Amino acid sequence: MKKVLQSLLTVFLLITTTTLSHAEVLLQETNGKNTSFSSLKGKWVFINYWAGWCQTCVEEIPEFNRFYQNHKKDPVVLYAVNYDSPPLHEQKNLIQKLNISYPNLLTDPAQALNLEDIRGVPVTFVFNPEGKLVKTLYGGQTAKSLDAIIAAS
Repeated sequence: MKKVLQSLLTVFLLITTTTLSHAEVLLQETNGKNTSFSSLKGKWVFINYWAGWCQTCVEEIPEFNRFYQNHKKDPVVLYAVNYDSPPLHEQKNLIQKLNISYPNLLTDPAQALNLEDIRGVPVTFVFNPEGKLVKTLYGGQTAKSLDAIIAAS
């Protein structure tokens, strides 16, 4: 009985720790705005990893811009993360040069959100309104492909 209780306590602590760690994640944008991941509960969260040297990444930016504009008033948020983590001034230059209209994160939240190893870019992680990672999308995306994920739920 003691071992069963210990096992149950261990499982409970693991679940609680995982939930709390997501709640404490702070998403820091390049414009200085900070948003706690827990404050996004009730919204779809899309986090797209990209790089300036990645042609597919650059080609999908207009699609992400369209998706972002189409969902500004919806319970949907979109963030970009530069895979190379360049200094802030370089990130801002790339954001302007590539005309990225959606928020860009200054710090990479992958470890804090327990995301899998990122094997390449572009990759987009999709969290449902409960804050659960529901999709990992490798390769270029379109506004239509992103909309389909929301519609399928």
